[in-house]
Amino acid sequence: MEADTINLAHDEAAGAPPRTGSRWKEWRLTLKIILENKSSAAGLAIVCAYLLIAVIDWVYPALIGVHDADALIPNFSNTVPQAPSFAHIFGTTYPGVDLYQAIMAAIRIDLYYSFQVVLGGAIIGTVVGVCAAYYGGYIDEALMRFTDIFLSIPYLPFAIAIAFFLGREISNISVALTLVWWPLYARYARGQTLSVKENAYVEGAKASGVGTPGILRYHIIPNVLTPIFVQISLDLGTVVQVFAGLVFIGFATGNLLLPELGTLISNGFGFAVTAPWTILFPGLAILIFAIGMNLLGDGLRDALDPKRRT
Repeated sequence: MEADTINLAHDEAAGAPPRTGSRWKEWRLTLKIILENKSSAAGLAIVCAYLLIAVIDWVYPALIGVHDADALIPNFSNTVPQAPSFAHIFGTTYPGVDLYQAIMAAIRIDLYYSFQVVLGGAIIGTVVGVCAAYYGGYIDEALMRFTDIFLSIPYLPFAIAIAFFLGREISNISVALTLVWWPLYARYARGQTLSVKENAYVEGAKASGVGTPGILRYHIIPNVLTPIFVQISLDLGTVVQVFAGLVFIGFATGNLLLPELGTLISNGFGFAVTAPWTILFPGLAILIFAIGMNLLGDGLRDALDPKRRT
């Protein structure tokens, strides 16, 4: 009991946020505000459905003993796409691949790499932005000029150049996009940190002897993360489209059996007139996810608005 009292007193001196019970109430309030808006609730349902598909497609092959879940099952005896039927509800695509199974697997692949890109960029950008704004001076100048160099180059040609340099593999596309995606987060984090660090409670924490780690942990970073979370939700829908687009134009060469939405569209592109479902269903999978993430991002922005939480 005495140890708990000492820890609580230390947290209060450091300006720590409320403990688990209060945090849970904050999460419940956020979810309540999102669900009150029909569009953001629809976005949340779409995103949850995609995440569920990704988890099932990740777990199920392992349960049934499939060791190579990242390869489509072709049917070279009948490579011509077949129309949707009871046997193949989305039809088949070249080369004789069941399109429904392919899209389910592709959702897992695209979400995995898209989360890598966005979360990696957010972490790098947040660290750069917070350090630049908090320490200021030459550190701020050097980090922000470095960030400006990346911002001055159009991100898509830059990503293509990096991908060519690293090698035209799907994992290298993820690395290339991460390297060009962080500057925007650095700008967001820097601006928010500059605003927060001037507040009276930060000055009070410094005066009471709280060190830099405590100030960053309890005051700066929690306030910086709010706009970062909103931007992450908006960027995920964009990154899925960019990622699939780069694969479509040939940045994952040599693997026609990769379950990826851009690959599926590329495989079916030659049959667009005679078998439009080969590009329609993979395209819809990308479009629906992008719409869902944008709806959820708008709802999350409203939910994290302090005026809505009073």
